[in-house]
Amino acid sequence: MFAKRLVRLVLAPGALPYALLVVVIGLIWMGVGGRASPGQSAAVPADEPRAGSAITYRGPPRPNAPLIGLKQAVSNARRFAGEPGLALEGGLQSDPRSARRTELYYLESLGPTRGEDFFKIDARTGEVIEATLRSRLTPATPPFGLGQADAERIAERYARERFYGFADLVLVERSSRPSENNVLHSFKWNQIAADSGAELPISVSIALSAGSGDVVWYLAQRDSLKIDVRPAIDRAQALEAAIFGTGGPDSRWDTGDPVAVRLQVLYDDDNRQQLVWSVTFRARQETSRPTLRVLVNARTGQLIAGPQ
Repeated sequence: MFAKRLVRLVLAPGALPYALLVVVIGLIWMGVGGRASPGQSAAVPADEPRAGSAITYRGPPRPNAPLIGLKQAVSNARRFAGEPGLALEGGLQSDPRSARRTELYYLESLGPTRGEDFFKIDARTGEVIEATLRSRLTPATPPFGLGQADAERIAERYARERFYGFADLVLVERSSRPSENNVLHSFKWNQIAADSGAELPISVSIALSAGSGDVVWYLAQRDSLKIDVRPAIDRAQALEAAIFGTGGPDSRWDTGDPVAVRLQVLYDDDNRQQLVWSVTFRARQETSRPTLRVLVNARTGQLIAGPQ
């Protein structure tokens, strides 16, 4: 999940956490990266003693720190979820897709709905960097009816309690989308560069179920910055390049009123950081794809991703 690939066509920034939620759920069902290899996995029953020194995360990344143990990882996941009796199984794996974090504990819930809840824990820091809580997705009867404003307050408190350095982040995305007789509220906080306003690769994203009133997805990113975040192409030039890339003012996209123009640090297909302008346009007419995001290289002005 830490290799932020630049895709050809992506939805608006506000929809990104939901797209990620769908991908995570799909990967869990398919078993991609979610199961530990033989000899590396172990089930930890609900009555396993919890380590008294368990923490979620209380400091900056420590790439050379010794690995924590499985019991510690399980204890951290339980504390993160607020369920001391949560039965989990899993083990240590290396993520070959990531050039920045390679050692992770993959843990999934046991019981009749095996794998319904899923966690990834940094094996060196003990930080829970991803959690999918599908058991909390189903609306209550009657539905809770959580509004966006209340959802934002819940999400902020949830992130503040779990993400070290949250006070340094700024809310950059908020959206609400219908999803199977439910509504999902999504929020993302990013660290912002003081000199250029670029969104750095330190962030936390949260999605809540309006029907249940619970957090159902959490994703933390905590990567070291490796590039200069001062753009050579300014906002106006980036917008011009993005409009040209869509086919001009007469295209199907409303290029005269972009939804958002954001300077971001994203990852290319080789896991290298790039500084890009992310420009989002609305469709002129109602279609299955209501928005389009175009990425422009902030150094050269070259179109990185746009309509085919």
